[in-house]
Amino acid sequence: MGQTRRRGSRPDFKPDWEPFSLPEDEVLRRGGALFDDGMYWEAHEVWEEVWRMRKGRPDRDFLKGIIQGAAGMWHITQGNYKGAVSVLTRAVEYLEPYRPAKDGIDVERLSAALRAAAEASAAARDGGPPPRIQMVRLDLGGAR
Repeated sequence: MGQTRRRGSRPDFKPDWEPFSLPEDEVLRRGGALFDDGMYWEAHEVWEEVWRMRKGRPDRDFLKGIIQGAAGMWHITQGNYKGAVSVLTRAVEYLEPYRPAKDGIDVERLSAALRAAAEASAAARDGGPPPRIQMVRLDLGGAR
Protein backbone atom coordinates (compact mmCIF):
# COMPACT_ATOMS: atom_id res chain seq x y z
CA MET A 1 0.00 0.00 0.00
CA GLY A 2 1.32 3.45 -0.83
CA GLN A 3 2.42 5.56 2.10
CA THR A 4 0.93 8.94 1.32
CA ARG A 5 1.25 10.64 4.68
CA ARG A 6 2.06 9.94 8.30
CA ARG A 7 -0.73 8.80 10.59
CA GLY A 8 -2.93 11.61 11.84
CA SER A 9 -2.21 14.01 8.98
CA ARG A 10 -3.86 14.71 5.67
CA PRO A 11 -1.76 15.09 2.59
CA ASP A 12 -1.42 18.36 0.82
CA PHE A 13 -2.59 16.84 -2.44
CA LYS A 14 -3.34 18.76 -5.60
CA PRO A 15 -3.90 17.00 -8.93
CA ASP A 16 -1.48 17.87 -11.72
CA TRP A 17 -4.30 19.18 -13.96
CA GLU A 18 -6.69 22.08 -13.83
CA PRO A 19 -10.08 21.18 -12.34
CA PHE A 20 -12.71 20.29 -14.95
CA SER A 21 -10.14 20.29 -17.77
CA LEU A 22 -10.23 16.52 -18.38
CA PRO A 23 -13.10 14.26 -19.47
CA GLU A 24 -14.90 12.32 -16.74
CA ASP A 25 -13.55 8.94 -17.83
CA GLU A 26 -9.97 10.21 -17.60
CA VAL A 27 -10.51 11.59 -14.10
CA LEU A 28 -12.11 8.27 -13.08
CA ARG A 29 -9.06 6.40 -14.46
CA ARG A 30 -6.62 8.65 -12.63
CA GLY A 31 -8.53 8.21 -9.38
CA GLY A 32 -8.56 4.46 -9.98
CA ALA A 33 -4.78 4.41 -10.41
CA LEU A 34 -4.38 6.24 -7.09
CA PHE A 35 -6.81 3.84 -5.39
CA ASP A 36 -4.92 0.84 -6.79
CA ASP A 37 -1.68 2.30 -5.38
CA GLY A 38 -3.26 2.53 -1.91
CA MET A 39 -3.44 6.32 -2.11
CA TYR A 40 -7.01 6.38 -0.86
CA TRP A 41 -7.23 9.99 0.28
CA GLU A 42 -5.93 11.18 -3.07
CA ALA A 43 -8.36 8.94 -5.00
CA HIS A 44 -11.18 10.38 -2.89
CA GLU A 45 -10.11 13.91 -3.77
CA VAL A 46 -9.81 13.16 -7.50
CA TRP A 47 -13.19 11.40 -7.71
CA GLU A 48 -14.91 14.35 -6.05
CA GLU A 49 -14.25 16.26 -9.28
CA VAL A 50 -16.35 13.73 -11.23
CA TRP A 51 -19.01 13.84 -8.49
CA ARG A 52 -19.26 17.60 -9.03
CA MET A 53 -19.43 17.08 -12.82
CA ARG A 54 -22.41 14.76 -12.39
CA LYS A 55 -24.54 17.25 -10.50
CA GLY A 56 -28.21 16.55 -11.25
CA ARG A 57 -27.53 13.14 -12.82
CA PRO A 58 -29.23 10.05 -11.40
CA ASP A 59 -25.98 8.05 -11.12
CA ARG A 60 -24.28 10.54 -8.83
CA ASP A 61 -24.68 8.17 -5.86
CA PHE A 62 -22.30 5.76 -7.61
CA LEU A 63 -19.59 8.37 -7.19
CA LYS A 64 -20.57 8.82 -3.54
CA GLY A 65 -20.05 5.09 -3.10
CA ILE A 66 -16.55 4.94 -4.53
CA ILE A 67 -15.56 8.22 -2.84
CA GLN A 68 -16.76 6.97 0.53
CA GLY A 69 -15.08 3.62 -0.09
CA ALA A 70 -11.77 5.40 -0.62
CA ALA A 71 -12.37 7.60 2.45
CA GLY A 72 -13.14 4.51 4.54
CA MET A 73 -9.92 2.86 3.42
CA TRP A 74 -8.08 6.07 4.34
CA HIS A 75 -9.57 5.81 7.86
CA ILE A 76 -8.20 2.27 8.15
CA THR A 77 -4.69 3.45 7.22
CA GLN A 78 -4.99 6.02 9.99
CA GLY A 79 -6.21 3.56 12.62
CA ASN A 80 -9.64 5.21 12.83
CA TYR A 81 -11.66 2.00 12.82
CA LYS A 82 -14.85 3.58 14.12
CA GLY A 83 -14.83 6.09 11.25
CA ALA A 84 -13.91 3.34 8.77
CA VAL A 85 -16.90 1.19 9.76
CA SER A 86 -19.31 4.10 9.38
CA VAL A 87 -18.04 5.32 6.02
CA LEU A 88 -17.45 1.88 4.49
CA THR A 89 -20.96 0.76 5.45
CA ARG A 90 -22.44 3.80 3.70
CA ALA A 91 -20.21 3.19 0.67
CA VAL A 92 -21.58 -0.33 0.24
CA GLU A 93 -25.14 1.00 0.51
CA TYR A 94 -24.51 3.65 -2.16
CA LEU A 95 -22.95 1.07 -4.49
CA GLU A 96 -25.73 -1.52 -4.15
CA PRO A 97 -27.90 -0.28 -7.06
CA TYR A 98 -24.90 -0.33 -9.42
CA ARG A 99 -24.01 -4.02 -9.03
CA PRO A 100 -22.59 -5.89 -10.82
CA ALA A 101 -20.55 -3.22 -12.66
CA LYS A 102 -20.51 0.46 -13.61
CA ASP A 103 -18.03 2.75 -15.39
CA GLY A 104 -15.49 -0.07 -15.75
CA ILE A 105 -15.57 -0.92 -12.03
CA ASP A 106 -16.50 -4.41 -10.84
CA VAL A 107 -18.94 -3.11 -8.23
CA GLU A 108 -19.69 -6.64 -7.01
CA ARG A 109 -16.04 -7.28 -6.08
CA LEU A 110 -15.48 -3.77 -4.76
CA SER A 111 -18.57 -3.96 -2.53
CA ALA A 112 -17.50 -7.35 -1.17
CA ALA A 113 -14.01 -6.02 -0.37
CA LEU A 114 -15.41 -2.87 1.29
CA ARG A 115 -17.84 -5.00 3.32
CA ALA A 116 -14.96 -7.24 4.46
CA ALA A 117 -12.89 -4.15 5.35
CA ALA A 118 -15.80 -2.79 7.41
CA GLU A 119 -16.13 -6.11 9.25
CA ALA A 120 -12.39 -6.27 9.97
CA SER A 121 -12.46 -2.64 11.15
CA ALA A 122 -15.39 -3.38 13.47
CA ALA A 123 -13.43 -6.25 15.00
CA ALA A 124 -10.38 -3.96 15.48
CA ARG A 125 -12.57 -1.21 16.94
CA ASP A 126 -13.90 -3.75 19.45
CA GLY A 127 -10.42 -4.72 20.64
CA GLY A 128 -9.31 -7.19 17.99
CA PRO A 129 -6.12 -6.98 15.96
CA PRO A 130 -5.62 -4.27 13.34
CA PRO A 131 -7.27 -5.26 10.07
CA ARG A 132 -5.21 -6.93 7.35
CA ILE A 133 -7.04 -5.69 4.30
CA GLN A 134 -6.70 -7.05 0.79
CA MET A 135 -8.35 -4.41 -1.37
CA VAL A 136 -9.38 -5.21 -4.92
CA ARG A 137 -7.67 -3.45 -7.78
CA LEU A 138 -9.97 -1.39 -9.95
CA ASP A 139 -7.68 -1.68 -13.00
CA LEU A 140 -9.27 1.21 -14.86
CA GLY A 141 -6.37 1.39 -17.27
CA GLY A 142 -4.27 4.02 -15.52
CA ALA A 143 -3.85 7.61 -16.61
CA ARG A 144 -3.27 8.48 -20.24
